[in-house]
Amino acid sequence: MSVKYRIEVYKDGQEITAKFDVRVTDMASTELLSGFHLSVEDQNLVSDFIAGQKEFTGTRFATLKKSEEDAAVSFDISSNEPWTDSGSDILRGARLRDDCSFEN
Repeated sequence: MSVKYRIEVYKDGQEITAKFDVRVTDMASTELLSGFHLSVEDQNLVSDFIAGQKEFTGTRFATLKKSEEDAAVSFDISSNEPWTDSGSDILRGARLRDDCSFEN
């Protein structure tokens, strides 16, 4: 397994900023990213991901429907090797600003 990732999701009122860096660290290997989903409130923020890449990085923005309610954040990543990872967290509605992060 040579996939590394760092995902950061920030809430500021209704505004969401998600930053991600997902990559195969051994560029000489045949391993490729085959799946990546990053969702906030069941909205996939990386619908433009295309399988077969060595790296996928970027920043996405979204608006919460109800910022005063908790918002579920989840991700899953897979490669063409027998490897997957996933996780979830909550952006708390009771806080004006909140964040969560995932990395391996």
